[in-house]
Amino acid sequence: MTNDIYTPMNIYAILEQLRKRQIPVFSTIEIARTANLTKTHATVYIKRMIDKGLLFRVAKGIYTLDDDPLLYASYIIPNSYISFNSALYLHKTINQIPTSISIAVPKRVRKKVQGVEFITLPKQALFGVQKIKYKGYPIWVAEVEKAIIDISYKYGHLSYPINNVNRKKLHTYALKLRVPFNTLEDTQ
Repeated sequence: MTNDIYTPMNIYAILEQLRKRQIPVFSTIEIARTANLTKTHATVYIKRMIDKGLLFRVAKGIYTLDDDPLLYASYIIPNSYISFNSALYLHKTINQIPTSISIAVPKRVRKKVQGVEFITLPKQALFGVQKIKYKGYPIWVAEVEKAIIDISYKYGHLSYPINNVNRKKLHTYALKLRVPFNTLEDTQ
Protein backbone atom coordinates (compact mmCIF):
# COMPACT_ATOMS: atom_id res chain seq x y z
CA MET A 1 0.00 0.00 0.00
CA THR A 2 1.39 3.40 -0.99
CA ASN A 3 1.10 6.51 1.09
CA ASP A 4 -0.80 9.07 -1.02
CA ILE A 5 -0.68 11.75 1.64
CA TYR A 6 1.11 14.80 0.32
CA THR A 7 3.41 16.67 2.67
CA PRO A 8 3.56 20.34 1.70
CA MET A 9 6.87 22.18 1.41
CA ASN A 10 7.95 24.37 4.27
CA ILE A 11 8.41 28.08 3.63
CA TYR A 12 12.18 27.75 3.21
CA ALA A 13 11.80 25.05 0.55
CA ILE A 14 9.28 27.27 -1.25
CA LEU A 15 11.72 30.22 -1.13
CA GLU A 16 14.50 28.03 -2.54
CA GLN A 17 12.24 26.98 -5.43
CA LEU A 18 11.30 30.62 -6.11
CA ARG A 19 14.98 31.65 -6.18
CA LYS A 20 15.69 28.99 -8.80
CA ARG A 21 13.18 30.63 -11.17
CA GLN A 22 15.59 33.54 -11.82
CA ILE A 23 12.87 36.21 -11.76
CA PRO A 24 12.40 38.62 -8.87
CA VAL A 25 8.57 38.86 -8.86
CA PHE A 26 5.89 36.24 -8.26
CA SER A 27 2.11 36.17 -8.26
CA THR A 28 0.11 34.24 -5.67
CA ILE A 29 -0.75 31.69 -8.36
CA GLU A 30 2.93 31.24 -9.35
CA ILE A 31 3.83 30.65 -5.70
CA ALA A 32 0.95 28.16 -5.37
CA ARG A 33 2.15 26.25 -8.47
CA THR A 34 5.77 26.29 -7.29
CA ALA A 35 4.77 24.85 -3.91
CA ASN A 36 2.06 22.57 -5.33
CA LEU A 37 -0.56 24.25 -3.13
CA THR A 38 -4.02 25.64 -3.66
CA LYS A 39 -4.24 29.40 -3.92
CA THR A 40 -5.86 29.52 -0.47
CA HIS A 41 -3.04 27.51 1.13
CA ALA A 42 -0.42 29.52 -0.75
CA THR A 43 -1.87 32.70 0.76
CA VAL A 44 -1.24 31.29 4.26
CA TYR A 45 2.37 30.44 3.37
CA ILE A 46 2.85 33.87 1.77
CA LYS A 47 1.65 35.57 4.95
CA ARG A 48 4.11 33.52 7.01
CA MET A 49 6.99 34.44 4.69
CA ILE A 50 6.03 38.13 4.82
CA ASP A 51 5.77 38.04 8.63
CA LYS A 52 9.31 36.61 8.80
CA GLY A 53 10.66 39.23 6.34
CA LEU A 54 11.48 36.57 3.74
CA LEU A 55 9.02 37.82 1.12
CA PHE A 56 7.76 41.34 0.37
CA ARG A 57 4.42 42.48 -1.02
CA VAL A 58 4.81 44.65 -4.14
CA ALA A 59 1.11 45.07 -4.98
CA LYS A 60 -2.05 43.04 -4.53
CA GLY A 61 -1.15 39.46 -5.44
CA ILE A 62 2.46 40.31 -6.43
CA TYR A 63 5.47 39.50 -4.25
CA THR A 64 9.27 39.71 -4.37
CA LEU A 65 12.24 38.24 -2.54
CA ASP A 66 14.10 41.58 -2.47
CA ASP A 67 12.49 44.84 -1.38
CA ASP A 68 14.29 46.94 -4.02
CA PRO A 69 12.00 48.68 -6.55
CA LEU A 70 14.86 48.93 -9.08
CA LEU A 71 14.95 45.15 -9.12
CA TYR A 72 11.27 44.35 -9.54
CA ALA A 73 9.80 47.46 -11.20
CA SER A 74 10.32 46.37 -14.83
CA TYR A 75 8.68 42.99 -14.10
CA ILE A 76 5.32 44.23 -12.83
CA ILE A 77 3.80 45.14 -16.21
CA PRO A 78 4.66 43.20 -19.41
CA ASN A 79 6.57 45.16 -22.07
CA SER A 80 7.63 47.83 -19.60
CA TYR A 81 11.07 49.21 -18.83
CA ILE A 82 12.86 51.56 -16.46
CA SER A 83 13.27 54.98 -18.07
CA PHE A 84 13.38 58.72 -17.45
CA ASN A 85 15.65 59.83 -14.56
CA SER A 86 15.66 56.31 -13.13
CA ALA A 87 17.42 54.97 -16.24
CA LEU A 88 19.83 57.92 -16.30
CA TYR A 89 20.68 57.16 -12.66
CA LEU A 90 21.25 53.46 -13.40
CA HIS A 91 23.56 54.40 -16.28
CA LYS A 92 25.43 56.74 -13.89
CA THR A 93 24.59 59.70 -16.14
CA ILE A 94 23.08 61.62 -13.23
CA ASN A 95 23.97 61.41 -9.53
CA GLN A 96 20.65 62.32 -7.98
CA ILE A 97 18.79 59.26 -6.70
CA PRO A 98 15.19 59.35 -8.02
CA THR A 99 12.48 59.47 -5.36
CA SER A 100 10.55 56.81 -7.28
CA ILE A 101 11.40 54.43 -10.09
CA SER A 102 9.87 55.59 -13.40
CA ILE A 103 8.56 52.78 -15.58
CA ALA A 104 7.51 53.34 -19.19
CA VAL A 105 4.41 51.24 -19.92
CA PRO A 106 2.37 50.71 -23.10
CA LYS A 107 -1.01 51.20 -21.42
CA ARG A 108 -2.46 52.99 -18.43
CA VAL A 109 -1.78 51.18 -15.15
CA ARG A 110 -4.04 51.42 -12.13
CA LYS A 111 -1.85 49.37 -9.81
CA LYS A 112 -0.35 51.31 -6.95
CA VAL A 113 3.18 50.22 -6.12
CA GLN A 114 5.12 52.11 -3.49
CA GLY A 115 8.30 53.58 -4.92
CA VAL A 116 7.24 53.00 -8.55
CA GLU A 117 5.64 55.47 -10.98
CA PHE A 118 4.06 54.10 -14.17
CA ILE A 119 4.25 56.50 -17.13
CA THR A 120 2.22 55.64 -20.21
CA LEU A 121 3.92 55.98 -23.59
CA PRO A 122 2.45 54.94 -26.96
CA LYS A 123 3.38 51.44 -28.16
CA GLN A 124 5.54 52.87 -30.96
CA ALA A 125 7.67 54.53 -28.27
CA LEU A 126 8.72 51.22 -26.73
CA PHE A 127 12.18 50.80 -28.24
CA GLY A 128 15.76 51.65 -27.30
CA VAL A 129 15.74 49.27 -24.35
CA GLN A 130 18.54 47.06 -23.11
CA LYS A 131 18.69 44.24 -20.62
CA ILE A 132 21.23 44.75 -17.83
CA LYS A 133 22.12 42.67 -14.79
CA TYR A 134 21.10 44.07 -11.43
CA LYS A 135 21.57 42.03 -8.25
CA GLY A 136 21.93 38.93 -10.40
CA TYR A 137 18.67 39.42 -12.31
CA PRO A 138 18.10 40.85 -15.78
CA ILE A 139 16.15 44.12 -15.77
CA TRP A 140 14.98 46.19 -18.73
CA VAL A 141 16.31 49.74 -18.89
CA ALA A 142 16.13 52.48 -21.52
CA GLU A 143 19.42 53.36 -23.18
CA VAL A 144 20.69 56.80 -22.13
CA GLU A 145 19.54 58.37 -25.42
CA LYS A 146 16.10 56.75 -25.16
CA ALA A 147 15.64 57.94 -21.56
CA ILE A 148 16.40 61.49 -22.75
CA ILE A 149 13.88 61.13 -25.59
CA ASP A 150 11.26 59.73 -23.18
CA ILE A 151 11.75 62.75 -20.90
CA SER A 152 11.49 65.16 -23.83
CA TYR A 153 8.48 63.33 -25.30
CA LYS A 154 6.57 63.29 -22.02
CA TYR A 155 7.61 66.64 -20.50
CA GLY A 156 8.60 68.71 -23.54
CA HIS A 157 12.20 69.38 -22.58
CA LEU A 158 15.21 68.22 -20.63
CA SER A 159 15.92 70.57 -17.74
CA TYR A 160 19.60 69.76 -17.23
CA PRO A 161 22.64 69.00 -19.41
CA ILE A 162 23.70 65.42 -20.15
CA ASN A 163 27.25 64.62 -21.24
CA ASN A 164 28.59 61.73 -23.32
CA VAL A 165 25.49 61.16 -25.41
CA ASN A 166 25.52 59.46 -28.81
CA ARG A 167 24.16 62.43 -30.80
CA LYS A 168 23.42 60.34 -33.89
CA LYS A 169 21.36 57.83 -31.90
CA LEU A 170 19.64 60.67 -30.03
CA HIS A 171 18.71 62.33 -33.33
CA THR A 172 17.44 59.01 -34.78
CA TYR A 173 15.28 58.37 -31.71
CA ALA A 174 13.98 61.96 -31.77
CA LEU A 175 12.91 61.55 -35.41
CA LYS A 176 11.28 58.20 -34.69
CA LEU A 177 9.15 59.70 -31.91
CA ARG A 178 8.78 63.11 -33.57
CA VAL A 179 10.41 64.89 -30.66
CA PRO A 180 11.63 68.35 -31.76
CA PHE A 181 15.40 68.24 -31.71
CA ASN A 182 15.59 71.79 -30.28
CA THR A 183 14.19 70.40 -26.98
CA LEU A 184 17.40 68.39 -26.70
CA GLU A 185 19.83 71.30 -26.99
CA ASP A 186 21.05 70.90 -23.39
CA THR A 187 22.62 67.54 -24.18
CA GLN A 188 26.31 67.74 -24.94
